[in-house]
Amino acid sequence: ARVRAKEQLLVEARHSRTRLVFSWPSPPNEPPRRGLVLGSQLRRVQDSHYNRTFAAAVRKALFRLDGASPALVLHVGAGVGTQAVVAAAARPQIADFVVACERSATMIDVAQRAARDNSVGERISFVQKDCRNLKAHEDLPRKADVLLLECLDTSLLSEGILHYLQHLRGPFTKPNATIIPAAAVVKGMLVELRSGEVHGVDMTMSDAYRWHKEVQPARLKEDDFVQLSEVFDMFVFDFNEAVVEQQVEHLEVIISRDGIVSAVVFWFDLILDEEIVISTSPFVPEPQQLEMGQGVVYLQPAETRVKRGATVPLLAAHNGTDFAFTLEEEKLTRKGADCQLLAHTRFDPRWEGARANLEDQWKKILQSIGSNPKECKQMQEVVMRYAAQPAVFGIDIGVSERCAMTFLSD
Repeated sequence: ARVRAKEQLLVEARHSRTRLVFSWPSPPNEPPRRGLVLGSQLRRVQDSHYNRTFAAAVRKALFRLDGASPALVLHVGAGVGTQAVVAAAARPQIADFVVACERSATMIDVAQRAARDNSVGERISFVQKDCRNLKAHEDLPRKADVLLLECLDTSLLSEGILHYLQHLRGPFTKPNATIIPAAAVVKGMLVELRSGEVHGVDMTMSDAYRWHKEVQPARLKEDDFVQLSEVFDMFVFDFNEAVVEQQVEHLEVIISRDGIVSAVVFWFDLILDEEIVISTSPFVPEPQQLEMGQGVVYLQPAETRVKRGATVPLLAAHNGTDFAFTLEEEKLTRKGADCQLLAHTRFDPRWEGARANLEDQWKKILQSIGSNPKECKQMQEVVMRYAAQPAVFGIDIGVSERCAMTFLSD
């Protein structure tokens, strides 16, 4: 609700045994909403450094084009439309046009309102589709001069950026089209992440349980971990050429101090153009830190005690969507006293069996729901509520958002 200085507002507060709720006794006169926006999208809107640098790259790309004719911008993963509005408003005298592609109907509602509120609604066409279902001459009047992709997350690839690029480059873009971002470099380091002593209580036993098969998003500060190696490059992606393919790197990482290797922390430098670079590194100054944070992968088969100067054999791989990191145990055992696996392994094979069984049951549930459009719609509304307010329902934020993304219709 819009408010004026010194205006008094009546807010109603109530609670039950388990919940505290604040509300307006008389709701503001707002148009009805289709649903609630994912928390990750709202956090991105509030990431001033991310939005400022992306906007600068978009404007720069447009002002480099011929000013005699309008440009076409294809915006993939448009979210709530911030950068679509930036692109449409960059050259008001030329009337550039934006096709903004977004899978979520809720976010398109928000983006359309943002476009109208910023007086560029007639310059943006919002398309609710997976961009791989776009149709030339139907969804796009012609090939794009600028391809802008915001399908990014902590792991860089998990939102499908390589898949989308491989599909869109050429059929939907001009030969000399500008792609934003232009490239990315994935970097990492080996770290010690252990509980140790907590207010005088020895909690080292809990470290054996600090494990997860998937990449864990984190926002690390320098006092959250012990850095055991220098930062090293792992993968480079040129988005003008990159395709979906498996890539494997066998790395020998030099240890810079004694300690226990628990995990790989990785992040990426995102090269928007030849001058503008942003990073999810934990070492950048706080005003330049991005809301996406870093990824943490706990290494199998176990933590490893290492000495300064030793080299740790690390296998880094990706399949175009997911990253995987693991210690090469056979090579590690030949390192002698400089690298010693600890006795407690992180992973019990029974967990994988339980996970596979749960995944199989989940697929059957999805297939059953998908066959009934009415039930599918109801489920979409429920999971979007959970994703918007996970704490209220006692649900992990990451779990609730992944569940919601599963039900977003193309």
